[in-house]
Formats: sequence, structure tokens, C-alpha cells
Amino acid sequence: MGKEIIMNEVLKQAKIMLAAGIIGFLLTGGYALFNIMNGNISSLAMLCIVLAVISIVCAGMGIHGLTVPEKSFAVKSNPEIFDMAEEHFSRVTYKDEYVVISDRMISAANNPTTVSYMDEVYLVYIEKNKTNFVTTGKSLVFDTARGEHRINVTNLSDQLIQDNIMNIFSKYCPNAAFGYSNENLTYLQNMRISWQQTHQR
Repeated sequence: MGKEIIMNEVLKQAKIMLAAGIIGFLLTGGYALFNIMNGNISSLAMLCIVLAVISIVCAGMGIHGLTVPEKSFAVKSNPEIFDMAEEHFSRVTYKDEYVVISDRMISAANNPTTVSYMDEVYLVYIEKNKTNFVTTGKSLVFDTARGEHRINVTNLSDQLIQDNIMNIFSKYCPNAAFGYSNENLTYLQNMRISWQQTHQR
């Protein structure tokens, strides 16, 4: 069950990357080629060439994920992910549209590859993307011993994030610090170093 859930998510993400890469290449590569054939070597055309190359790389990563999903970044960055997912999704005790909780683990509801042990969550904070001082995107980030994960909370106010999601992490994750600060970043780094030393034995 757990492995199947992870593999399905990896394949879904790979399909998105492949589609984005193909569309990006067709749009930017086509524009660049049209301008070059007409002798218009402008800075915009050169930028489109760069974007087309990035799109090719993105499509290549998508193809790699579809052909060998067991070697995807999500799996390689956490070799224990299949065993963790097997336990996590067979023992769910709480679930809403943002998080999934089991006996020992937590994950983002929309991305099972974020499954993490609760005691390995070290930092939780809200990250905002702004354009002209207007918030265009908002994520709740939880940094763990094994990596960084995000939950999209753009449609929620800061107070609702605090009430609905942040409080869940404070309740279930005993080692988590809250808020983005130099002190908490240092704590995260130190905890990761300690975790690595323990798991290298």
C-alpha cells in the first residue's frame, strides 16, 4: 500500500514535469527559432533559448521519473520512504485537506512523499511570495532531518494557518521550532548534524 502510494505520486509529478517541459520547449524554443531564422538575435530571443534548454532538462527529468520511478529524487533522498509510507498510511489517526497524521508520522495531504517522523520535524514556518507587495503564494514549510517539505496554504489567512495547521505541528512534533529566524535556522542545522551523526553509526 505505502509503496504504491509513493510510486503513484512520483509518476504524477513526473508527468507534470514532462508536460511542463514539452510545453515550455514548444513555446520558448519556437519563439527563439522564429526570431533567429529572421535574423533577430535579441536579448529576449537569447532568454528564450535558455528557457528552452531548461524545459528540455525538465522534460528529461520527467521521462526519467516515468521510466525509473524508484530512482526518483524523492526516493533517493529518503531510502526508507517505502517502509515509512507503509506504516504511515496503514495507521492514519487524523486527516484533513492539509495534513495526514499517524502514530509516529506526519505528511502533507496532497503529497505523500513528504512523510516524516514527527520527532524529526525541526522547523515550521510560513513562507510568502509577494509581487508588488501583494501576496501571490503562501506555503507552510516544515524542515525535517531528511529535507524540506511544503503545504500550499495560499487561500488561508495567517490566523487560520496558525489555528488549523501550525497548532497540529506544535501538538505532534515535540522537537519543532516555529518561525523563520537565524536562531531557529541554527537550531535546524544543529539538529540535522546530530541526526546525521546518529544515523551514520
